[in-house]
Amino acid sequence: MNFGTLHLPTGRPAAELTAAWGDQPVFCWLLIGAGLIILFLLPELYKLFPSVTGCFIRSRGNIEVEHSISTARSRNLCARALVIPFLLASSRYGLFTPEFLAGWDRPWLNLAELTGIAAAFLAVRRIIHAMLLSIGKLRFGHDELYAVTRGILNFFILFMLLALPSICLLRAFSASDIAVRMLLWTEMALFWGVSTVREGQILSSGCSGLATFLYLCGLEFIPAAGLIIASICL
Repeated sequence: MNFGTLHLPTGRPAAELTAAWGDQPVFCWLLIGAGLIILFLLPELYKLFPSVTGCFIRSRGNIEVEHSISTARSRNLCARALVIPFLLASSRYGLFTPEFLAGWDRPWLNLAELTGIAAAFLAVRRIIHAMLLSIGKLRFGHDELYAVTRGILNFFILFMLLALPSICLLRAFSASDIAVRMLLWTEMALFWGVSTVREGQILSSGCSGLATFLYLCGLEFIPAAGLIIASICL
């Protein structure tokens, strides 16, 4: 023991964290619960699929989702419910394991950490959006405004509809956790990128190019950069 020397805890590798994940009985129940939620959502997802797919193809699709109150409500319900399997998959495959939370390397603590980070991400995004609206004027209606701020939910649903079968397929072929993690990161980046492009297209119809860039920085680039910096540098 070296007195006068501060020994800081170091985080365990993601592989070690995911190895311990399966040893927690509570996660078996959480997975069963997530499976039941997905089964319960299947009729809603089936009806919602053409609408959210249209958002991927063209920016107008996001506006059409917001124009239909029933479709928007169904989208909100599905997005909120799919957060549960998303957090479980993120915890299982170590999608976000920053060093500054090194002491939170137990699986259930890691799940709590991810829940808090997701809530903080959405809160920061909402705060920045409110600040931008207070200093600028957008020349479009409520449907377009909601399509910009809530459009990411459409792409989150599409991401989960692809991510969950991808996980099952890779696990069926005994793929490593690293392979699953890389695939999930790639799919996440794809849908986030398309979501940002669609938001930019909607914004450009109601404000200048500079204002569009500033709104995208506030709504997407700054929160996403914060997550990346926290994961890599902290």
